[in-house]
Amino acid sequence: MQKMAILLICLLGVGVLAFPQPTMCVTMSIVSVTAYHHCPGSKGITSSGRRVKVGMIALSRDLERNLNMDFGDRVLLHGMGVFEFQDRMAPRWNKKADIYLSNQCKAINFGVKRYVVLVKLV
Repeated sequence: MQKMAILLICLLGVGVLAFPQPTMCVTMSIVSVTAYHHCPGSKGITSSGRRVKVGMIALSRDLERNLNMDFGDRVLLHGMGVFEFQDRMAPRWNKKADIYLSNQCKAINFGVKRYVVLVKLV
């Protein structure tokens, strides 16, 4: 009986090791967030080739690289909502995100939000 119990425990142990449990990886960064609206004379096309719309975000190139972002990935800005990565910022910017708003006045009034947690959604 004792040998049977030991055998059962060993088989359960092997079963647990053979089937690893899924893990969740959270990728995040602290960023400064500003807002933008395309100029009336511009076409309003993002780096990904799509037309800008509310709910899109532009990320600095260091964030794109460090968070392993691809166009179409979604990010959560703590306290602001979920945005779709479709645009890239100029190389001079670091640790910065830029959200698209529906008009210039809203973008100007948005200002700069510092120390916002940006989380890549998987």
